[in-house]
Amino acid sequence: MGLILRSYGGPGWLRNGAGAVLYEVVWIAGAQMVWIYAGTGRLALAVLAATCAIEVLQLSEVSWLWAARSTTPGRLLLGGNGGFDPMDFALYGAGCALGYAVCRPFRASR
Repeated sequence: MGLILRSYGGPGWLRNGAGAVLYEVVWIAGAQMVWIYAGTGRLALAVLAATCAIEVLQLSEVSWLWAARSTTPGRLLLGGNGGFDPMDFALYGAGCALGYAVCRPFRASR
């Protein structure tokens, strides 16, 4: 859904914003499916930390990161070259809050 939103129609800020929020929700849902008994809040915080770290890595000019980002999977996972945007941190926070709210009811209890 996030990829579709980023690819088609609408203003760029909406496409990128919705994609960033949905990116977080998908990672939280995936993590909750793998670690079914883990606390959803902890998973959401871990996803937030990881995606914020990836955002900061976009400032790096290490050659292997640039090479990885030049591929489609690398661009999807690591962001585009020179794609650092401080506003993304707020979008990731909103996405993690939404992901927590959506995934929390589905967490398995011990």
